[in-house]
Amino acid sequence: MTTKTLTRCYRFETVDFEPDLHLLVWKDSSETSLTVHESRLLEALCFSAGEVISAEPLYDKTFSQLDPYEDTNTNHYDLNSLFKSLNQKLERDGQTAIPIEVIAHYGFRVPLPEKSCRLVHESKEIKQPTPPEDDEFVETATEHIVKHSLLHKISVFLLAAAGLAIILVSNY
Repeated sequence: MTTKTLTRCYRFETVDFEPDLHLLVWKDSSETSLTVHESRLLEALCFSAGEVISAEPLYDKTFSQLDPYEDTNTNHYDLNSLFKSLNQKLERDGQTAIPIEVIAHYGFRVPLPEKSCRLVHESKEIKQPTPPEDDEFVETATEHIVKHSLLHKISVFLLAAAGLAIILVSNY
């Protein structure tokens, strides 16, 4: 069974990069999965293709918080190791499909894609997430705040009271 997904695409000579799906789709229809950070790094470069983007904004676009309640001080990311793993995935038959050019003292640049488009991606298999066992339940930061934060409960109460007050005042 196949699943069709409308996705953004940066089309290069030998590969299509689909940032929404974190995929490199080669001309022979084989696929290479990218990590979230590899995909965000390549997406930032492709968005500014042809232009030099310095390391600081590239780092910010790649490693910005995915979850606003996540504590950002616990993670340290290395842009160089991410470039290394991304370059390995971009290499096919001894050629780099999307060359990432390093401009000394300025930043990084990729060539302009042949085309930027939206296309329908057909996935060949459906990956069903396995439900977690009762012993394996992991609570996200957002769930923890909603369940245990007194400040959250007070703010929800105040918002409900303000909404009720507005309804009562508008009826008179």
